[in-house]
Amino acid sequence: SAAEAKIEAPASDVEMQYVTVDEAAELLGKDDYVFFDVRKAVDVQMATIPGTLAYDMDAAKEGDFEAGVKVMQEATKDLDKNIVLVCYSGKRYAQATTNVLSALGYDMSKVYTLKGGFTAWNKAGKEVKIADSVKAPEADVVMEYITVADAAKVLGDENYVFFDVRKADDHAKATIPGAASHDMDAAKGGDFAHGVATMQLATRGLDKNIVVICYSGKSYAQATTNVLSALGYDMSKVYTLEGGFTAWSEAGKATAAAEVK
Repeated sequence: SAAEAKIEAPASDVEMQYVTVDEAAELLGKDDYVFFDVRKAVDVQMATIPGTLAYDMDAAKEGDFEAGVKVMQEATKDLDKNIVLVCYSGKRYAQATTNVLSALGYDMSKVYTLKGGFTAWNKAGKEVKIADSVKAPEADVVMEYITVADAAKVLGDENYVFFDVRKADDHAKATIPGAASHDMDAAKGGDFAHGVATMQLATRGLDKNIVVICYSGKSYAQATTNVLSALGYDMSKVYTLEGGFTAWSEAGKATAAAEVK
């Protein structure tokens, strides 16, 4: 009604309280907890934590407080449960949502943010649910190879990105300088949904050539190629490093320990 006071944004960010991935996994499905995935609807649709409710808070994260209020008013109507907020990495989307919930007068002792967000959940190998539309190819997608010599030439070229899809631990020990770690071990082991979530995060907004680095240019790269194809990535831009990291090292090319973030 016109008499309702306008809901004001808090003057500064409301402090968030966190739950770890392991704690969240224990709480999932409990009667007194509800999980809100506040990432963009298109991303939630592609891959999410099973049982979460999708509430797109992108507009709120971009500063449209009123849009966020509308979404959360609807989400929390008659709700008195503990809420676990899932965003990309546990920061901006969750913060925008926390601010809105606080302004709406929700009991903030019951509002938690998943530490590290969906990215951390996926990295921990927890279960993910993917859209029915993302189907594993019936047969392996043919891989296009790039030689060590050619890969060395495009290293550092802004039109190319290097994805090290080996186990994160191995990437940390030694990798190609500048290569990003996208552990596809679960996908290689047959967990297609996990691979989809990993590559979806890796390729968000990306339109570059991808050089896929695995151990010897076979199973990890194949799993990655299959997933990228299922996600609709432009496959003319996806290359596998022939012989993998092994061949790169044996050729005496520069390697680096991963920068610890």
